[in-house]
Amino acid sequence: MILFRAVAIISLAGLSAAFVDWRNATCSGPITDAMALPNLRWEAAGASAALSDLMDSWRNYSSGPYEVKFEFSQYASWYFGGPEMWRCTQLLDVPCSTSVSCEGTKYPAGHLILNSFSKLHQFHRRYWEALNQAQMDIQADMPLFAEKFSIPLPTSESQAQMQRIMLNVLYGVVGIAQAYANNFFVYSAVMDGFLGLSQTFRSQITTTTSYTIFTSWAIGKDYMLPGKAPEPAYGKLSAVMGSVFDQWKATEVAFLKNIFTVKDNETMAFLTATLDNGLMSAVPDDIDFREMAQVLKKVFYVQLMVSTWQSVADARQPFVLLYSRKTNLPYGDHARAATCYNGALFYLLDVRSQGVTLNIGSPSIRPSENFPFSALYGTETMDGVMWGGVTREDIVAAVYGAWVEGGRMNNNFNLNYTDVSPSQNSSLWVGQGIRLPGFVKLPLCHNLYTISCAALARLHLLVRPK
Repeated sequence: MILFRAVAIISLAGLSAAFVDWRNATCSGPITDAMALPNLRWEAAGASAALSDLMDSWRNYSSGPYEVKFEFSQYASWYFGGPEMWRCTQLLDVPCSTSVSCEGTKYPAGHLILNSFSKLHQFHRRYWEALNQAQMDIQADMPLFAEKFSIPLPTSESQAQMQRIMLNVLYGVVGIAQAYANNFFVYSAVMDGFLGLSQTFRSQITTTTSYTIFTSWAIGKDYMLPGKAPEPAYGKLSAVMGSVFDQWKATEVAFLKNIFTVKDNETMAFLTATLDNGLMSAVPDDIDFREMAQVLKKVFYVQLMVSTWQSVADARQPFVLLYSRKTNLPYGDHARAATCYNGALFYLLDVRSQGVTLNIGSPSIRPSENFPFSALYGTETMDGVMWGGVTREDIVAAVYGAWVEGGRMNNNFNLNYTDVSPSQNSSLWVGQGIRLPGFVKLPLCHNLYTISCAALARLHLLVRPK
């Protein structure tokens, strides 16, 4: 339904240019003017109608007995009289990453559409390079991360469990990370440039984001969910992380092949939404894969941190504390765990499992010579420089936002990653995406009575701030 509605709106947006016969357009005017706005060049060439005709023709395509069987991108280039050997399913395919002049195609609309293919292919190539860079950076940082966040040593029996945790973390973010990178490096640049966040543009983002997330999850199952008895990767944690990232990169290669194979209506709708109105033409040519790698590390690390906090041997119930009069923390933990956000003071804490008496009948934490709370592992290193730039404030913003959106209740709000309406913090989605309400899932408490419930949450008691 979402895909149908999005494509319908996009098609309506192109009606204003329907009078342009794309087969009779010439390489002149705004079509060849690099200074003209991309959507105006697109309209002048009648490219929306040309793209629609291409999709219709591809649906009915079959090769003859003495003909080469084309892939979709090859067929598109042939259809518009463009260059040969455009195999965009191949990540390192050089022709598909190059631009085509207007005179290099039979129809100006083909010039714009094929160059949009090229921009899309370049983005995914940069994304793969960013994954490769993030892999090297994270592998180098893993020993320190393991030390600061108390991950078991490689010889521990918990190593295989940690590997499964990492695979599950990657699987959870594989589609979200790509959609976020797409929004951050592609759509935010377009919004700042010429289109703005119009309803048509929102429809295009909704279609591309939905497809990216759910298709990545579907493909990622084969690469990241190894079943109940996965083959463990032994050795240092950095080596394990390298193996895990290889599976992420394999998923990206499979995703690229999928979108340029075009076997179903959903993929056609995705490509239409990605290309229409000159959207990809507005994408910067200088996307830096190192900057993209930093974004990917941030998305990955924030989820790895939460999974680690919840999985270490002495974890009781990690939570976010909205400041109250008594924080009951060791002195040194105050600076490590505290952060300010939205004019209030918050702490990232866990309930100590030793030396703390919990009263189940009348929830409270009784005074003890042992402090009942401790800072979560690694919080002293979350300075905005390490771990992709993740900060304590990022964690708090996502948790507090979900608590507010859920009516000041925990477990009452689920983030819809495909909703880019103004009411759903779309500016965050194309900016600081990890601060979206619900991106981080931890309970929020703000008094001792409810914190005791948090400590007992693993006994399936409800966590609900008063």
